Amino acid sequence: MEKIKKYLEEKKISYHLSENEIIVPYEIDDKKFHISIQLFKKWVNARALIVKNIQVPPEKYADLMRELLIANHDFPEINYDISREGDIFSSADMGVSIIDYDNFFSEFYAIPFAIKRFIEKIAPKFDIEVTGFA
Repeated sequence: MEKIKKYLEEKKISYHLSENEIIVPYEIDDKKFHISIQLFKKWVNARALIVKNIQVPPEKYADLMRELLIANHDFPEINYDISREGDIFSSADMGVSIIDYDNFFSEFYAIPFAIKRFIEKIAPKFDIEVTGFA
């Protein structure tokens, strides 16, 4: 995690520590999101909550899941996923042994890209208001 903190500091990206994770506040279209970076043995996981399941009209949830899977297929760096509660995230997994500056930021920046794409292209199709999280 020290390496990741150093990378963030080199790019002057603000963050704070919360227990065993790095939290990076990120603003997209005047909405605030939090990218959480955690270490799991040999993997680093970065993720951000995009919308909670209660923000998705129930009758559109299945079609939304299909749209997210298609986006995962069509855009190599985009990864949408859901929690057990049905909340929608974007995430990236990185092997600890291969993380370097360029690799880390390639994966890291995929998350805000996925959020922005969700806001602009996906949410309007399903009448989802993306509010962000303060």
